[in-house]
Amino acid sequence: MKKRYIFLILIIVLIGIFLSEKILTAESEESFNSKIEEQKEEEPAPYSILFAGDMMFDRGVEKIMKESGFSYPVDMIGSFSSKFNYLVGNLEGPINEEPEDFSDESMKFSFDKRVLESLNKANFKILSLANNHTLNTGDAGLEETKKILKESDIDYFGDPIECDDMHVFQKDGIVFYGANTTFPMNCTSKEIVDWVKGVKFYNPESIFISLMHWGEEYKAKSLKKEQDLAHQMIDNGADIVIGGHPHVVQEIEIYNNHLIFYSLGNFIFDQYFSKETQEGLAVGLEIYPNKKVFTLYPVKNKVSQVKLMEGEEKQAFLDSLSEKSSEELRDFIKQGKIEINN
Repeated sequence: MKKRYIFLILIIVLIGIFLSEKILTAESEESFNSKIEEQKEEEPAPYSILFAGDMMFDRGVEKIMKESGFSYPVDMIGSFSSKFNYLVGNLEGPINEEPEDFSDESMKFSFDKRVLESLNKANFKILSLANNHTLNTGDAGLEETKKILKESDIDYFGDPIECDDMHVFQKDGIVFYGANTTFPMNCTSKEIVDWVKGVKFYNPESIFISLMHWGEEYKAKSLKKEQDLAHQMIDNGADIVIGGHPHVVQEIEIYNNHLIFYSLGNFIFDQYFSKETQEGLAVGLEIYPNKKVFTLYPVKNKVSQVKLMEGEEKQAFLDSLSEKSSEELRDFIKQGKIEINN
């Protein structure tokens, strides 16, 4: 009998240990899952945008695309740019159903509709039309461009001449505003600043991103008039200012806790005459509830095909960019990442 009682007691003890372990394991799993959920709530996945520089799909670029396919310019970067929610850039010319055949020396452009293969493969969803080439085939050509983009689910903003709120685009809590200053008939700095102020007034909670077409071509640094305008735009509501037109990458400035990228340089172009015109800067923006994180991606054009720079080449580019940028940003630029608290 004693042996039987001992045996029963052992069984009861073992069952108790087993149940205790199950309870502890369940509690541990519950605690672990709870911590994971807390982390998810604390750090939601960021909303991400990639910004690129000027794009031209005529002349030498068109010649290569006709030989190698119309996705050729982005074949080496499309898988990277598609990781972002979308890509934003400056479309440096009209897209036409029947493109005009300008000469190889011409400063007027007309893009074959098949360039949509590149735009879609790279994940371009929003394009600026505020530049000095989107009117190269006239008002009709610009309207045709807008129609073609819409049919391909690509949105646009900005105008080559005007700078009012008719040419603003809003998406996911972000306002995109573009203005061109390269023509004598363009809006004055005061008019641009007034429109920025007005747009921000009606969209106080939105992130305001302004893409400007300005500056002097091939200059490594911005001019004072661009700096003054950028500062006034930020003082009146712009959160981020991104420039283009000089065809080379210019400095990054921090002003009142806001970033100004004076020129991202070329993204897709056929300017093979210098190293600087075959380099560009793509900027990744991650939007968190309490901060914005900017990641710098130096790119290069090898026969009008965009590639990410890597290794020593990338570091040399970032080091050079840091030297001409705001002193307080230099270490961050060298590391390729800048965080701005809201």
